[in-house]
Formats: sequence, structure tokens, C-alpha cells
Amino acid sequence: MARGYSISVSRGLASLRARIAGTWYRGALYQWQLGSTRATQVLLVPPDPWPGDSETGKAILRGAFNFREEKIWRTEELPLEPHDFAWLRDLRATGSDAGRRLGREMISDWIDRFGRYHHHGWRSDIAAERLVNWLSQYDYFCRGGEERFRGRVIQSIARQSKHLAHVTRKSTRGTKRVRAAKGLIYVGACLPSAQPRLYKGLALLEHEIEHRIHADGGAAERCPTLQHAILRDLIDVRSVLASSHQDSSPVVQGAIDRAAPMLRGMRLGDGGLGVFNGGFEEQDWQIDLTLNQSGSTGNPPEHPPHTGFQRVAAGRTTVVMDTGAPPPAGHDDLAHAGLLSFEMSAGRVRLIVNCGSHWKPNSEWAFTGRVSAAHSTLIVDDRNSSQLYRNGGLGRRPAKVTAERKNREGAVVIEGGHDGYGPAFDVVHKRRIYVSSNGEDVRGQDILSRPEKARRNPDAAFAIRFHLHPDVTIDSMSMWETGGRIINFSRPGAGSWQFHTESGVTIGVEDSFYQGGRTGRQRTRQIVLSGEYRGTEPRAVRWAIRRR
Repeated sequence: MARGYSISVSRGLASLRARIAGTWYRGALYQWQLGSTRATQVLLVPPDPWPGDSETGKAILRGAFNFREEKIWRTEELPLEPHDFAWLRDLRATGSDAGRRLGREMISDWIDRFGRYHHHGWRSDIAAERLVNWLSQYDYFCRGGEERFRGRVIQSIARQSKHLAHVTRKSTRGTKRVRAAKGLIYVGACLPSAQPRLYKGLALLEHEIEHRIHADGGAAERCPTLQHAILRDLIDVRSVLASSHQDSSPVVQGAIDRAAPMLRGMRLGDGGLGVFNGGFEEQDWQIDLTLNQSGSTGNPPEHPPHTGFQRVAAGRTTVVMDTGAPPPAGHDDLAHAGLLSFEMSAGRVRLIVNCGSHWKPNSEWAFTGRVSAAHSTLIVDDRNSSQLYRNGGLGRRPAKVTAERKNREGAVVIEGGHDGYGPAFDVVHKRRIYVSSNGEDVRGQDILSRPEKARRNPDAAFAIRFHLHPDVTIDSMSMWETGGRIINFSRPGAGSWQFHTESGVTIGVEDSFYQGGRTGRQRTRQIVLSGEYRGTEPRAVRWAIRRR
């Protein structure tokens, strides 16, 4: 309770400080301090290796500038992410003068509407990404434009970069600070007399790498989507340093060499990412491009001790299991209570999934996707294995999380455990998953037990959930002579599979949802095993997923 109260107070103070700072930043005195700029040109247009989507660009040209199914640009309050101007790539991908003209109009419109200070648009990581995109796309959208337009853009870049240099260390942490540092590096490389910001940004980035990217290559947030984003940021920094004839950074290169194999370890058979801790599937070709740009060919670490995602690829089957401890405070804004959950694909399609988060991080559906029951794992009494705050972050969390990996004649066994349900029920959850050498036999065992020093043994209802991808079809359900149950399911591209479980538990099929693909929420189904744990002796539930 004391820890949760302390975190709540800390978050409240941080919110109060942010409101006070916002009032100051909007004031005339601070705007005067940002001042005007003597910069009249961009010395370097950095290379941009990331292609846009021409179809999205054409939709923007037609006036259908939507974001996650919402019309956004002409709304009074522009949502957060469009402020980063990453969509300029999509307009450029059209290869048209119309795209170039519209890009200029929208940049000018942004300067008119948000050019002083805005709580969304000037958040350090968003401002940094906007500066990167304006500079990377400068040749296409600005050269050839009117001199007054170019002057407005350069002056706005200088003002934003001065603000970014002021707030980066004070108001950012984790991944956001990495992106803010990247913005300073770009400005320092591209604008006249701005090199001190490059050095400041690089020093800050190297500090964050050493403290926030684990030795196994995983980012502290333990989010596959952020892992991908950070790797792209590091590749961009390496590129802009080379383009500006700066010395390379061994710290940045070392982080790329570690982070790329870890990203490979978070992929399922379709090439997308596992849906853990606020992550999304993402597009496989973009991940391929990122890994290719990294230049790293290292294999995924088999047993990453810090990041904790265990990956098994056997035959056409891929299993990714979360055996890691929750992210530490300060890096847990997106964290889910999904300990020991797993996802499974066959060939290039997914079978077992977690429900996934929502693109609006503080929405009700985002919170629903974070609860333990939204993951393919065991849940006790419909509680969460870690305490979730509605606006992000964790309170109470497991004191002990264990993981082990064994190879047995070509097969792999992953074992994990945690005591997240200990405070309420004095129980420990352990999970063992076996994947055969050909990938056609995946067996699991979930075990509830009492610790040796348990002072009480309350009855504990449990449910073991297996969320199915929306494209999976349940074909039939039957009973063995011994009392066990079989559920037959299939998906085009994966073939037919059987889910087996022993007698002694109740098995059912319930409604579920999936929002891991950024395409909106989809209805789906889940297989649920339920029962009660009583007494002091361990209770084990065995299950298996086998190809028919």
C-alpha cells in the first residue's frame, strides 16, 4: 500500500509540475526567450531510408486525412501523433507536385496553429520527431518554395530546437528521451552554428543507451513496438553522424548490434511482432527493412536474462513467451499484467494471441487490453498479476520472477514462474511449455503451489485463457473416454489443430477481442480452462496443442 501511495503521489506531483510548466511555456516571456533566429539555410538534408505509403498519400490528397479511423487535421484539437509529421513520407511517396504543395500548406498551417507552444505538439519526443521529418524532407517540400515559406520553416525549427534543448533532460525519460536526443542531434548537424546541440544530444543519447538498453539488447519498456522504434532511431542517428562527417559513436553502434537480434526474437512466423506491453504486430516489411538497415545479422538471444522474451522456432511453428519481470518504474507506462503469457503462430499466420493494446493509450479499451485476463496465461480470481494504474504504469508487482530454458533432443522446454498472486492468495504460478523439434506438438503445464512459509491457504478460483486470432475457426468440441476434452480449430495457412486438456477442469469457449493489428478492435473467441485451487498441495493443469 505504501509503495502504491508513493507512486500515486509522485504521479500527481509530476502532473502538477507539467501544468505549471505548460503555463510558463505558453507565456509571452518564454516565447520571447525562444527569440528569432539568424539561421537562413539548412546546411544538410539528412538521408531518409524509410519509404512512405503512396496509397495513404493519395488519400491525404483526396482530403481523407484520417488517423486510426478519425478525421483529424481540421479538428480544433489535433490528436497527438499527427504532430510528428511522419506522414510527410506518404505525401512524398505520391511523387506529385500536388503532394508537395499540400505538404507546404500543412506545414504552414501547423506553424499558424501550433507554432508558439502546444501541450501535445511541443512534447519533447513529438517535437523531436517533427524536426527530424521537416529536416529529412526539406529538399522535397521546401526547396523551390517561396522564400518567405522557407524562412518561416527555418525559424520554427530553430525555436522548437531551442525549446527541445531546454526541456529534454527535465521532462522526458526512457524512449521519449532517446527520441528527443535524436532531434537535438539532427538540428545540430543540419543548422548553422548549432553543433553544440549535436554534442549535447549525442551525450544524452549515449547516457540513455547505457542505462536503458539492456545487455541483451532489449529496451527497458519491454515493448516490441518500442524496441523497433528505438532501433530505427539509432540507425537514423548513425546515418546523420556519417552524413555530417562526425566521428561514429561506438556506443550507438554497440546498441544497434544488440537491439537488432533482440527485435528478431520478438517476431512471430508472419514476420510481425508479438503483442506484449502495449505493442502491436506492425508491418513485416518495415521490420525487415529496419533489420536490413541495421547491418546486424545476429540471431535472437535464446535466453535474454533482462528482457525475458523466449522465442522458439521449430518447423513451421513459432512460440514467443513472456518470462520477464515487469518493466521498472519510469518505464512502465505501457506495461501489461501479462506474466507468462505466450503467442503462437503456424507458418505465416497467428493462432494463439494476446488481446493487445489500443492506439489511444489512456482509453478504456487500452486499459482492458492491459489486464491479465486479456492475455494467454493463467489468472487467479480474475485479478491482475501486477497492479495496473488506469493512466498507465504499475503499482504492486511480483517480487520474484523466474525463467529457465532447456534443450532436449531437439525439443525446447521453457519454464517460468512468478509470485504476483502471493499477497492475495499465497500462491505461486509456474508455467512449463514444451515445443517438439518439428513444432507440431506444443504441450503446457500450469502449476499453482503454496510457498513454504505460507501462513494461509485460501481457496483460489483460476482460469487459463487461450485467446484465438480472429481468423481462427473453432470446428468442433468433443470428450475423450478418460474425461479429457478436445477442441478442433483451424485457420487458412495453418492447417487444422487440436487443443487437448485433461479431466478435472472445466473447459469452455468464450467471447474475446483482438486489437493487436492497429486496424481497430475485432471480435474473436478464447478457450478457457477453469477450476479451483484448494489446500496446500500443488495443483497442475496439463494441456496440449497438436497438429491434426
